Amino acid sequence: MSYNNNGRKLNMNQLQELRQAFDLFDSDRSGGISIIELKQALSALGVSINDQEARQMFLAIDADKNGRIEFNEFAEIVADFYFKKHSRAEILEAFRRFDHNRDGFIEADELQNILSQLGRSFSKDEIRLMIEKVDRDGNGKISVEEFAALIEREC
Repeated sequence: MSYNNNGRKLNMNQLQELRQAFDLFDSDRSGGISIIELKQALSALGVSINDQEARQMFLAIDADKNGRIEFNEFAEIVADFYFKKHSRAEILEAFRRFDHNRDGFIEADELQNILSQLGRSFSKDEIRLMIEKVDRDGNGKISVEEFAALIEREC
């Protein structure tokens, strides 16, 4: 089953990610999240709520009112937040982090530098192929528009 996310269907990878997140909340593996598990999970995420707030949140998510949050209820609520579209400002900020020389493009050396900082080593040919996959105008570098299209396609 696929769940709608702002009018679009979630793909299998997104469903798998949601299932993994759900399984983390469902600590007793009962197939449903109890109010106690919800509060524990939120606490682990650094969200502190009192018992009344936890009850209100739980009741809002527990659509069938059976006293537990099943995966489909969880997915309906969480998908919009979990897979939200990135704002233009967020995309521009990410682009600026890659564009070290501030020329408005991500070039091969900048991409290689970022990837090596992340502990990933690629040859010049591998970097060139990565850029070719994104580079729509064939200039050998990634513009902010090409970067935004990549982010929007992947997210």
